[in-house]
This record gives sequence, structure tokens and C-alpha cells, in this order.
Amino acid sequence: YASLPPGSQHYYAGLFLPPERREAWAVFLHFCREIAAITQSVADHGVAQTKLNWWRQQVLQLSDPGRTAPEHPLL
Repeated sequence: YASLPPGSQHYYAGLFLPPERREAWAVFLHFCREIAAITQSVADHGVAQTKLNWWRQQVLQLSDPGRTAPEHPLL
């Protein structure tokens, strides 16, 4: 949670969460930024689709204990 800039809307929104959930809130926001960065910075549709598919697989790995652990440190 400390990675969110004090004074930002997300920082203040997180203050309404129980302390044990604030870090998860920050991780979720960083995940959203990662996805938004793909859609905003990648001009080639095929490259963007490949990156989004990679993220989809990473998220699926979180929900299926039979899969290997996600590679990205955010997850």
C-alpha cells in the first residue's frame, strides 16, 4: 500500500479498507495499470493481443492449483 502516492484518489479510497486488505488493493491497482499500459502503448494489435493473452494465463494460474505459479512478481 505504501507504493500508492499519498494524496491520490486510490490512496484515500484504500484508507476505507481494513488494513489487511490495503496491500491487495494496491496490487490490484498495479495490475490494472499494467493492462492499461498495454492498450495505451502498443500500436500493433497482434502484439497487444499476445501480451493480454500472457496476462490472462498468469491470472488463470492463480486460480488453478494444478498449474504452475505465475511468473510475474505482481501476482
